[in-house]
Amino acid sequence: MLVKYRMLPTISNANFKADIIGILDGTITSTAGLSAGADVANSSFVGTYPTSQLTKVNSGTYTFSKIHGTDNTYTHYFRLTFDAGVGLAAKMTTFTVAQGYTSGTDTLLNSVAQTVDVSPNAYISANQFPSGINIVLNSKCVWFSSLTSGKSFGIFDLGANGITSTYATNMKMAYVNTTLGTFNIPYGYVLSGGASGYTSLTGNLTSTITPTLMSNAAGSAIIVENPAFVAAQTQGYAAYGVGNLFKLGSNMFAMDSIYNTSGTRRIVAAADYAIVTE
Repeated sequence: MLVKYRMLPTISNANFKADIIGILDGTITSTAGLSAGADVANSSFVGTYPTSQLTKVNSGTYTFSKIHGTDNTYTHYFRLTFDAGVGLAAKMTTFTVAQGYTSGTDTLLNSVAQTVDVSPNAYISANQFPSGINIVLNSKCVWFSSLTSGKSFGIFDLGANGITSTYATNMKMAYVNTTLGTFNIPYGYVLSGGASGYTSLTGNLTSTITPTLMSNAAGSAIIVENPAFVAAQTQGYAAYGVGNLFKLGSNMFAMDSIYNTSGTRRIVAAADYAIVTE
């Protein structure tokens, strides 16, 4: 599902939180459910909410579980925090990804918090790229993008490899910063002789090769997409495929551009990557 969330200048902190959390937990699936602070006329919802993958596990701390899109034996967690800023000065301050969660104490296990600082902003139709927040929710990722805040990020499913086969509690999801092209796996198994063990892993997104724009016999432009991977030096560069994330040619699109491939929308991130919206 792709949500184009647009806001009015009069939006409050409570409006901002209610809309973001309602979109994430599936209680808001159309513009009719948005708050009085939303620009309903310029917002839109396209696609289907991934009911079987996302669950809000704590309303007070805005904590969610996410079941892996292809391997449902893996469930990981993410949490949002907000500040008390007034109106357009409000912020979603952190996005935390965790390997596990204890419901009785509302405790995230093996977690890493990322500072995101995404603020609401008023929709301005005259802008070349009208301001707002875009959100993708599907079986393989939860992703946010804000041109005004200069941020795009989310939690993405990872594919299997020799590490996940051998060390079963190694996470199969990662926080991915699609503005900087970086990742963090909060709980992965490091291979370092006698010092081997679980810790947080970081690195840069990679691909097989950067594709180029081509054309077919009809003269139509063909957008070539290559799979995206993450790999950490401390795991011997064992690669994980990143779900619903593809590498594009350099500088082909502006951030938040949308294109269609075989009937499925893609939205573009700043680091020449595209996110599949369904």
